[in-house]
Amino acid sequence: MLKACFLPMFRCAALALAVFGVHGALAADGDAPFNPPVLDLNKAASLQQTLTALPDDATVFVGETHTRYDHHLVQLETLRFLHARTPNIAIGVEWFQTPVQTHLNDYLAGRITETEMLERTGYFDRWRFDYRLYRPVIEFARANRIPIVALNAPVELTRKIGQNGLGALTAEERATLPADYARGNARYDARVRTAFNMHPMEGANFTNFLDVMLTWDETMAATAAAYLAANPGRRMVIFAGSGHIAHRDGIPARLERRTGKRVSTILVAGEHTAEPGIADFFVLSAPRELPPAGLLGAFLENAKDGVRVGALTDESSLGMAGIAKDDILLAIDGVPVSGFAAVKMRLLDKKPGDKVDVRYRHRNWLGSEKESTVMVMLGGESLAPRPPQ
Repeated sequence: MLKACFLPMFRCAALALAVFGVHGALAADGDAPFNPPVLDLNKAASLQQTLTALPDDATVFVGETHTRYDHHLVQLETLRFLHARTPNIAIGVEWFQTPVQTHLNDYLAGRITETEMLERTGYFDRWRFDYRLYRPVIEFARANRIPIVALNAPVELTRKIGQNGLGALTAEERATLPADYARGNARYDARVRTAFNMHPMEGANFTNFLDVMLTWDETMAATAAAYLAANPGRRMVIFAGSGHIAHRDGIPARLERRTGKRVSTILVAGEHTAEPGIADFFVLSAPRELPPAGLLGAFLENAKDGVRVGALTDESSLGMAGIAKDDILLAIDGVPVSGFAAVKMRLLDKKPGDKVDVRYRHRNWLGSEKESTVMVMLGGESLAPRPPQ
């Protein structure tokens, strides 16, 4: 197997990688005949060779399976390479939604802290995937003054569309979304239907599901196009779920429709294979896992003066330390925690077995309150905010 040593920050930690060009699959309608390549690892190009071959003015998409750490490492190395070659670059991401752009700008400019950015963008409610997966890209952007563009549609609107369709939006809500949705692509619709059938939900409606997918893809394409139009000469690299990039008819074709410029797409191995028409380049990457996280074992909710403890897991670290449901967490290792994001940041580099001091407030059944500090040994149970009501 070809092993490519292209991740400086990880000193070539045995990340096996090969890149295969599949340009023969790029007819606009996907109808042209295609002979899939023989995937010979000994002849595969390196990622650097592939990136070098990209046009200097091309917008580059790099797909991800959200939970795959190695996918995000490929994204990071792609960003490093493109930034070194074209410093005037921006990053478009699915991970943040359009209304939070100001908070992203404030963080990248150093006007607010990382915790404040996560709180104000609602990251743990709106995206929820382990922030450690995305943090290296965000830190690189901040260190190098690279803009990050929040591409995604607001979850409030996509949830409403999923439940009752586009017609359920008010005129004001609809005006915040792209006016033109490109419809009628049978292959796109078929792939969306396959995804819909794989996740049956009671009362779910395929038309609404399709409109949610279209809303995501059209919004991300329109937001990227608007940014590029407002910043002529700036290049963009876009990181989004592979399903929005595969076969080009999600975000890529919709961006091309708006800009009139060809884009390049790279997918990383995961739920996809190097099938005809899937992408310009296909990357095989050995799975890499994040270190296990040290967690509290509780569902937490933001409260007015701290973080309220909701349900505890069966072997909750908080519960073992004597902290109960409805207690309010006030500080971790002496640092106040004003919200769920602050708790996550205090635990970001902790692992199971690490110990932290937790200050909390308990109210007994008579209504009297008492503050205490206890030592908590972190476990590996799930820690998550309650789903938004």
